[in-house]
Amino acid sequence: MSLIVILLLLLGLYSREADSLSLDGNNRNYLARLTASGPSCTSFTTAGSPVSLETIIRAILNGNWDRVELVYQMANEACTLQMKHDIYEALWLEWQKEKHIYDPLKILDFYEQLNRQPNVPTALLKHIYRTFVIRSSQMLAMPLHTDSRNASFPLIDLLLEALERTANNYMEDIIEILYDDVLSMESPLNVAQRLGNFNASITQLTMANLQLLNRKEVEFNSSAFPILLENLRQLSKQTKFNQEVEQTLRISVFRYFTLETAQNVCLHNTKDDYIYECYDTEMCTLERDYERASFRVLRNASDETQFAFQSPYWDNRYLVIDSSISIQSKDTKNVYSKSNIYWWRVVPVRGGMAIFDAATSSSVLCSGNPAQWADQFYVYTRHAKDLDEHLSECTWIIEDCSNK
Repeated sequence: MSLIVILLLLLGLYSREADSLSLDGNNRNYLARLTASGPSCTSFTTAGSPVSLETIIRAILNGNWDRVELVYQMANEACTLQMKHDIYEALWLEWQKEKHIYDPLKILDFYEQLNRQPNVPTALLKHIYRTFVIRSSQMLAMPLHTDSRNASFPLIDLLLEALERTANNYMEDIIEILYDDVLSMESPLNVAQRLGNFNASITQLTMANLQLLNRKEVEFNSSAFPILLENLRQLSKQTKFNQEVEQTLRISVFRYFTLETAQNVCLHNTKDDYIYECYDTEMCTLERDYERASFRVLRNASDETQFAFQSPYWDNRYLVIDSSISIQSKDTKNVYSKSNIYWWRVVPVRGGMAIFDAATSSSVLCSGNPAQWADQFYVYTRHAKDLDEHLSECTWIIEDCSNK
């Protein structure tokens, strides 16, 4: 059925004063403008009124959403881009009146329908997607506000099942908004413990734990940190983990346990420069050299977050902060290799690990600011309180170098 026929039928309904369509004089004139250009094209010279279009769309649907294809046809046959946009905007207004707006799965279905149509305004698609993410996060928040592992959430189960069939970024966006809201009311420890309340897939639980680990609220929260690590450890031990969880997520999980499983590690920054001695026990970040950059890992039996790094290549000296050097207000060149054992506390941050002095946690290991010392790339420390401001300098990737 062509658009011109649809609109003429609507005009016919109006002329017979049908109950299914209520048009005032302005809307009647608007319909006349839509049909003015003949059967092959529908156009108008000025932007239409979304309210008028909404009235027309309501008449086309007449309570039956299966007829939405006729509205899509109306948008496709419109000759001006502005009119196409107005039709989709009006359809969104009409769709919300059906009270589907409270059901995330119905919002997702509508979003995916529109995403398959041409000429839908980008801003409208983003708005509908944002609405879907917010509604989903509001629903998923319920299990994070209860300590009961026996509570049943059938609607949440249906939502999680549907999200398994979508792109991973949908779930990532939902989880981020979910934590924005929940962490304003619940402690990171409570949220970490309650993630087990979700009847979710291995992939979804992996994403939820990883994203919480990367939240600012958790980075320095010693009580939540081991809970999340244990959650990930137990997930990684499940028989279906390697089959169901995609490689990038698996790598993100396993990197948290490199220090626990590897005999030797290499530490490199986000610029892919590795720590090793450069001159007279001074530590620098230089291009990859596995032989020089490999450290033997020693674990503190009394604290699972503390490690020491010993270099077989450099006469078994340890990576240390030289306590005899005065701490500067900004960055301090005070990282060396020494014969005495030195403990570091390793904590996940966005994109990798932060490495703090274990005794006080007041200094964090950093690199990548060569302007401080001309052409030299010395490793240095910053005040831990300044980590967020210099996260790119103070993030480390811990690589398993046992067989290199």
